[in-house]
Amino acid sequence: MGKPIYVELAETLQQQIASGQYPVGGTLPPEMVLCEMHGVSRFTARAALAALQRQGYVTRKPRVGSVVLARNPQETYSVQTNSASDVLRFSSISGLHLVNTEDVVADAPLARELGCGIGEAWIKVSTYRDSPDTKVAASWTDFYLRPEHRSIVPLIGHKRGSVWQFLSELQQHPIDRIEQTVEACKIPKDVAAILGVQPKSPALRAVYRLHGEGDQGRFYVAISLYPEGRFRLSQTLRLDR
Repeated sequence: MGKPIYVELAETLQQQIASGQYPVGGTLPPEMVLCEMHGVSRFTARAALAALQRQGYVTRKPRVGSVVLARNPQETYSVQTNSASDVLRFSSISGLHLVNTEDVVADAPLARELGCGIGEAWIKVSTYRDSPDTKVAASWTDFYLRPEHRSIVPLIGHKRGSVWQFLSELQQHPIDRIEQTVEACKIPKDVAAILGVQPKSPALRAVYRLHGEGDQGRFYVAISLYPEGRFRLSQTLRLDR
């Protein structure tokens, strides 16, 4: 199966930016002009420009258009985390954008990821985060919330704050600990399209299970994908003495 048309158009525009045909500080042709030049629909042109924006090639300004930011973006969003509080702080300052919401039932593989029983009901909220400085997409996160927490779903990506803050306010119980599992993976095709990277390109996959104080159980589980070259997580580990 070939690449989506908007991906091909985005790659063509990337090459033209890299060659200097569209210089830094200049603008790309408007959507309708791109449609005529490349024989594509307006939806395809818009999707290609959105992909370039997520990759850091352009920024889109009202009444100006798509302004070229870099010929070869190398921006990496770096976060220093030495504690659970630092992880939660990152989730508060980065931009969170809602992509999709659906009700799911945990099969065997998902149950292992979430640490729950097979057949348990969850709400899956798919999102991506961008760098607060460049607005380039930095990571993808699927949040798994319990059905009783449905009231916070409309807040995600629309109200300032993070998922853990919304849940803490709802239940009035603070986060006690975070279990984290990290492994190498390849970006799935649907996620690659949103982040503006190649399908099956290298990434890190992190599973975060957040627990409340005492016997409150899991607040929620977050599964995040960090594409190669987009995100850097630094940690300092100290020996117990």
